[in-house]
Amino acid sequence: MAFAPDRPAFLMTIASEAAAPSLARAAQILGVAEDALDPGFGVVLVSPHRQLYAVRVDAEAIPAQGSGAGGPFSDPRIEPMR
Repeated sequence: MAFAPDRPAFLMTIASEAAAPSLARAAQILGVAEDALDPGFGVVLVSPHRQLYAVRVDAEAIPAQGSGAGGPFSDPRIEPMR
């Protein structure tokens, strides 16, 4: 099942000592199916010093605590002010 942009999601962080992980590797680190990650968001570097990356994860697939990931963090909709 493809990741629907309107499905509820949270942001999770993962550490990777190698280069930026692929979406498949990020899913493996989190212990979720790859289709639980938003490919449109991708894998985003958030701290180069800590080699920390963020991914957007389906709210229903959030891994249990202790998976080695940080989060979940809220993913508020960001729109221009009117």
